[in-house]
Amino acid sequence: MKKSGMEKKISELEKFALGKGAFQVKAFAAQLVAVDERVRAKCQIPLCPHYGRVLTCPPNVLTMEEFSKTLTRYSTALLVQTKSPINGEVDDCDKEKVLQYVAVPGKSKKKGGDKTQLFQDLDNMKLSAIRLHKLVNEVESMAMSLGYPYALGLIGGECMLCSKCVEINSGKACRRPYQARPSMEGVGIDVLKTSINAGLPFETPPKKEIIWSGLVLVN
Repeated sequence: MKKSGMEKKISELEKFALGKGAFQVKAFAAQLVAVDERVRAKCQIPLCPHYGRVLTCPPNVLTMEEFSKTLTRYSTALLVQTKSPINGEVDDCDKEKVLQYVAVPGKSKKKGGDKTQLFQDLDNMKLSAIRLHKLVNEVESMAMSLGYPYALGLIGGECMLCSKCVEINSGKACRRPYQARPSMEGVGIDVLKTSINAGLPFETPPKKEIIWSGLVLVN
């Protein structure tokens, strides 16, 4: 059976993402993107350190209601994933130190000899998140070039393109407005459920590898 024009373009986008370094990519019906009020609530309960501070996190992004309405205008979603290995012992770590470490975007300034395997794993995790962010941008741009002008990309977790966001009350503009993308969780997307719906589930809590998921919507 011959593929339709749209099916060919979606297949091309999948191949493009893999060629750019995606671990996995899968196209699926946009109505299977799961939106849940509880996900958005977790931005505030407990309070995420990025809430109200990072320009691509709540309350500086589309509300869940706005995003849900926007989602109805799209027919296809592409789930794009990157991964990083876990070599350290996660269960033996100081949870408070890990939370403080993860709260700072970008890679740590500590040198390799000064870090435990766990914190090297966390650095790799952050680098994988940044790779995903750039990959989502590239797939979104490619989709636009294929005739989808309203292609829309979202990333997993907070934006890590800058070591420190200018913050909402600084009066300064985003340093990378054309590269920055909002968080999937910030608009209420249940990333785990959406990944299951797309056929690309991941383990949580992670034990051997950390999977980062991003989304590109095409109409």
